[in-house]
Amino acid sequence: MTALIGFLVTILCLTSMFCIVKLIGRYRTGESLIPQLPESPVPWDGLMVVSLFCMFLLCQGLCVAAAQAMFPAGDQAPQVISNSSDKAAIPIDDSEGSDKLGYLVLANAVAMLVFTCVAALILRIRGASWEDLGFRDPKPREGLRLAVVTWVIIVPPLLTLAAFLDQFVEPYSHPIIDFLQADKSVWSISLVIGAAVVAAPIAEEFFFRRILQGWLETKLGDWAVVVSGVSFGLAHLGDGLGWIPLIGFGLAAGYLARRRGTILPSIVLHSLFNTLGVIQLVASELG
Repeated sequence: MTALIGFLVTILCLTSMFCIVKLIGRYRTGESLIPQLPESPVPWDGLMVVSLFCMFLLCQGLCVAAAQAMFPAGDQAPQVISNSSDKAAIPIDDSEGSDKLGYLVLANAVAMLVFTCVAALILRIRGASWEDLGFRDPKPREGLRLAVVTWVIIVPPLLTLAAFLDQFVEPYSHPIIDFLQADKSVWSISLVIGAAVVAAPIAEEFFFRRILQGWLETKLGDWAVVVSGVSFGLAHLGDGLGWIPLIGFGLAAGYLARRRGTILPSIVLHSLFNTLGVIQLVASELG
């Protein structure tokens, strides 16, 4: 099994290097890295972006409060981290038991999905189309192919950077790691998959790559990709230096969304990226 994993990693790295060299060649000849699809400016403004972000925090707070209300009255809920990333509202202290941790992981995932649905409904009521929301792709097969190719390109360098920072600068930490250390059951693994592979890619890509970046594109053009990418990385502060490679991921996902005019490929990219992380985590905890 170890030999097979090593072989697959080698193939992935070589493929990534080949694609990077090919992209450099296309850039030097003036070719577009990803074809630009026609796109109309989004119809919302900065005030709406701020309002929706505040609504996300409210959704998160309500879902976490509901999860904590399920605890016995005499119990004290563990301390939680609350921000806009996929590790939001997951407790640091697992001494109260894995059941409480599971409730809070579930609450975080529900909060992200509720936010996405409510925010999309509000924007639709205010006149935004499904194209404005980024949930339609005129060429879905091409979008899927670009998502997979982008994943192949960015995974080796970003994971190498993350491993270097973890080994030589500051160890990586994440509340989900604490959760799986407390409970390695199928239920806990399923919760992590639901939160990291399903809920987080949908909610985070919708907010960062469409609500935020879509508005910034009307003001900054291509520079909106940089701002949204940096914002995405900074939203993950608190887990060691893991936010640094996540800026690189945010730039790749933002560029993909910018060129495609839809967030569906970036959602797939995000889901694939998180899936690899979950596999690594589960393998290390169960190994």
